[in-house]
Amino acid sequence: MASSTRRTAPDHEQTGWPEGVGYIVGNEGCERFSFYGMKSILQVHLTALFVLGAATQNMAETHAQELVHLFIAGVYAFPMIGALIADRLWGKYNTILWLSLVYCAGHGVLAMADDTLPGMYVGLTLIAIGSGGIKPCVSANVGDQFGKGNWSLVTKVFQLFYFIINFGSFFATLAIPWMKANYGASVAFAVPGLLMFIATIVFWMGRDKYVHIPARPGGRLGVLDALSSSFLFMGVIGLPLFFTDMLSPIALIAAMVASAGVGLALFVARQRLAADDGFLAVMFEGVRSLLNGEGRKAAAAAAPPTDEFDLGRHWFFAGAVKRYGQEIAEGPMAVLRIISVFFLVSVFWALFDQHASSWIRQAQRMDLHLDALGMSLDLLPSQIPALNPLMVMLLIPFNNFVIYPGIQRLGISPTPLRRMSVGMLVAAAAFAIVAIIQAAVDVGLESGDKVHVLWQIIPYLVMTEAEVLVSITGLEFAYTQAPARMKSTIMGFWLLTVAFGSKLVVFVTGLPDMGLANFFWVFAALMTGAALLFILRASFYKGKDYGQ
Repeated sequence: MASSTRRTAPDHEQTGWPEGVGYIVGNEGCERFSFYGMKSILQVHLTALFVLGAATQNMAETHAQELVHLFIAGVYAFPMIGALIADRLWGKYNTILWLSLVYCAGHGVLAMADDTLPGMYVGLTLIAIGSGGIKPCVSANVGDQFGKGNWSLVTKVFQLFYFIINFGSFFATLAIPWMKANYGASVAFAVPGLLMFIATIVFWMGRDKYVHIPARPGGRLGVLDALSSSFLFMGVIGLPLFFTDMLSPIALIAAMVASAGVGLALFVARQRLAADDGFLAVMFEGVRSLLNGEGRKAAAAAAPPTDEFDLGRHWFFAGAVKRYGQEIAEGPMAVLRIISVFFLVSVFWALFDQHASSWIRQAQRMDLHLDALGMSLDLLPSQIPALNPLMVMLLIPFNNFVIYPGIQRLGISPTPLRRMSVGMLVAAAAFAIVAIIQAAVDVGLESGDKVHVLWQIIPYLVMTEAEVLVSITGLEFAYTQAPARMKSTIMGFWLLTVAFGSKLVVFVTGLPDMGLANFFWVFAALMTGAALLFILRASFYKGKDYGQ
């Protein structure tokens, strides 16, 4: 099939699986092996590099933990820019393909310069750009393959998607730390790079089988859209997220104002060429009409609302409805509505991503020797997080076939927001458990009687159940609640909550005299508070399923 005849819309008569889904799922499995394999050894490897730089062991662990979470923040912040590039300029397919090559380059740098901190900084930055750039596009791209006839399969495909992610993660988290211990860091970083290259090839092989939703507007206007939005994003979010410790407050504020100013100037230039009707245009029209009184007049003149999502008389969007129409104005409103729920999920991600940092630090202080099935093994601290993806693969079917039907038989509907609410409370319980274990670890270190690492199975099981309740549900919720032209953008906002969560970990890690036990209790308390606020917000949320 020639590229000129590639489908730009799904077949709404098709009731089975779209033919391109297999390539997308295969690509995701290889890419996740690559990412989680590399991520699994970061805490231990960076700690060793900081020790070589004359830091004490405790300080080296702290610096490594901060860098791991800054990297994670980058991986999950760049999706905002990747979503803009995909939606406005390149389309999802081209964005995934080209940024995957940047991703591969980052792995190459890690493999060749693994013994230097500057090499790690460069490699991790490239991976953050590559991985982050494709993240919002991959999940949105898989949803784009489905039409009205097979829309009922969307829930299953997201569950399959999550299963293959954890399938790759499980084997990577076992294998890559072992490779590092036996063959060195260079090989351990090279193998994930090879898997990422294979992932890119697999994705490219399915190019003529996908539904290619075209970027709009593309061309010169698309360039201006991507640039203006990227500068605005960096001014408002990117710079304060990554440069608070690198710039003085005055320099940071000046850089934020300059970046936002450039973004605004580019946006105005774009509007003069051709008026846009995207997120920024609608929001600016809402502000403009609110300030000059046109919005109030438009609201007064509008017909009575036909339903609860009719914005004709809305205090902010009435002017935008008059200029762009109800359907266009409804997109940004849906985004804001979802964001009002999402932002509290950031605390959940702050807890979850500590599998790669503080929980490994705890495992390093525990008894890692294991006698099982006639074998005597010495486990590696970086291998323990493999419990998480293994448990995910077991808990997904258990929840789907036992927990959720059981709850329904009790007359309670396990809606997405209810599942997420329970999941956040479960996450708080996981950190309370790990804090109790850490207290016992500290006592054991003083007495010379180490606590066995198998005790970590309990918090891993609890935290993984929280992940299944929050993460899978949130992914589905984000896609179905976003209008078609906003799907990649809303995925970017969903992933941005992970970046904010990692930034929270960096902040708490930097607090003085923060032992691991107290560190865990702080996050248990933060999660409990966030969960209660989430439950309150969810009780007032009124959503709309946009489907395909």
